[in-house]
Amino acid sequence: MGTKDWFYRVEFKEPPIEGDERTAFNFSSLAAIYEQFAPEQVGCKVSRLWNIGVSDGVPYKGRKCTITVEHIRRKKQSKAPTTGDNQTDNKLHDCEK
Repeated sequence: MGTKDWFYRVEFKEPPIEGDERTAFNFSSLAAIYEQFAPEQVGCKVSRLWNIGVSDGVPYKGRKCTITVEHIRRKKQSKAPTTGDNQTDNKLHDCEK
């Protein structure tokens, strides 16, 4: 099963939540944005984001915020040891001696 390699970044020009100074938020879908923020806070409805192609990588730049697709940078995974290859955890404890 593959993992999702991107997310939507919403960057508001001014903090959208009273008492919270954050201006940047990350979401797994365009619809998820509207579970936290109202269309009036974002500056448009989700249908507008779909129509301009934000999900295809076209950024939305509105009066209240910018929405972009950002790629997740992952570390390359090394091959995990197989059964029988596991060594004792002596190396872990060497630094404690």
